[in-house]
Amino acid sequence: MSDAARPVPRPLPTAARGGVIAAATALLVLWGLGLSGALGRDATQLFGDAAPGLLALAAVGWLPAPAPAARAIAVVMLYVIGLGLAALTLGLAAMALGGDRGVAAAGGALAPLALGLIALLLAPALLLSGAVRRALARWLPLRPDVFRHWVGLVVLVWFTLMPLALLPLLGGQPPLSAVVERLSEEDLAYSPWTEVASLLWTVLLCLVGAGFPLARDGAAALDRLGWRWPGWRRVGIGVGLSLALVVLIVGVVAPLTDAALTALGVPDTSSSYFEKLIGPVDVGGAVLRAVKAGITEELVWRGLVQPRYGLPLAALGFAAMHGFQYGPGSLVVVLVVGICLGLVRRWSNTTVAAVVHGGYDLWLFLTVALGWFNS
Repeated sequence: MSDAARPVPRPLPTAARGGVIAAATALLVLWGLGLSGALGRDATQLFGDAAPGLLALAAVGWLPAPAPAARAIAVVMLYVIGLGLAALTLGLAAMALGGDRGVAAAGGALAPLALGLIALLLAPALLLSGAVRRALARWLPLRPDVFRHWVGLVVLVWFTLMPLALLPLLGGQPPLSAVVERLSEEDLAYSPWTEVASLLWTVLLCLVGAGFPLARDGAAALDRLGWRWPGWRRVGIGVGLSLALVVLIVGVVAPLTDAALTALGVPDTSSSYFEKLIGPVDVGGAVLRAVKAGITEELVWRGLVQPRYGLPLAALGFAAMHGFQYGPGSLVVVLVVGICLGLVRRWSNTTVAAVVHGGYDLWLFLTVALGWFNS
């Protein structure tokens, strides 16, 4: 990107800076309280994923220089998010290994994981060195002097490595399986409002992460995200590619992956776990889930992440995002899907990638909704 094309955060009065920081801090606090359950079940559903916390971080990260106070607050926010993710990772491991007794029963088995998580949390200190940033910038399209680029890299590394760290510890079983198997149908009941809330939070996150409104207007932010109308011809090609992707995954990738994991002695994931995780799906729910996944996940991974950090890291992060809920076989499938969607993004734009992703998910969800899926 040329210097002329780089977004430059607009100057802000001191009061406006303070307002952004105060609003972002309030959102982070509400997000933490909502996730903890302290504000009730409705709030937990409203703040049910990482997007609100990352939105707060992105808003502060785009404040114009000089902003030493904003940078310090952004680092605090970054570590609040990182510590929360590490605590979730450790908690899932304790529940999976120790059952209802948790850490007390898991004992020393958690020690290597805890040390690894501490190392991951301390690793960003290396980025304080300009030499380290310059070395990494030779491999990634990052500017050594742009603070937000490195904050984004830390988030990407944490959200990729922490979920994947549980797989060897749990023998390849999905970390969430120990939780899901203990929950009642009421606890797992599907709520369309959760999907809508997640959609809205993620769209806001991606717009703010792309520089809106501090450095880009809405149209420029959407252009940065690759969210443009591609024309009906490419939409039709996207629908066709979604069907081709289903054939590739169901007919080739999944059977080969299952055979390889069986040969390595990795146990299959419980079918009852998948049934409880997906829950009952009707046609309307299938459409809503597919549309939501297509828009949100493509805006994040192919729109926001891939242009900055490259296709390989975006595809790996996309797969790792599912690391708490899937076992190794499903993660390989998601990785292949992510690579294919990244190639679609390179060929066309994020909108077409969302059509392919949403269509792929829709065909699979419809097999459940219409009773064609046989576990």
